[in-house]
Amino acid sequence: MSDWFSTAVEMQREIVRAQRAQIDAAGEMLKAGERFQQMHEAGTKAAEANVRAWRAWAKLWGWK
Repeated sequence: MSDWFSTAVEMQREIVRAQRAQIDAAGEMLKAGERFQQMHEAGTKAAEANVRAWRAWAKLWGWK
């Protein structure tokens, strides 16, 4: 009986370890998502700045 109990306790420990690993992995994915969002926002700002630069350059040369 005690052998069955110790096996069950060890199984529960392994389940908890696996769940903690899943939570840690999900946390890393969230961090990666935040970094991707920041990268996307930086890219958008760079593209908008590029458009403003081209418009200023065109205006300098009398283009519309």
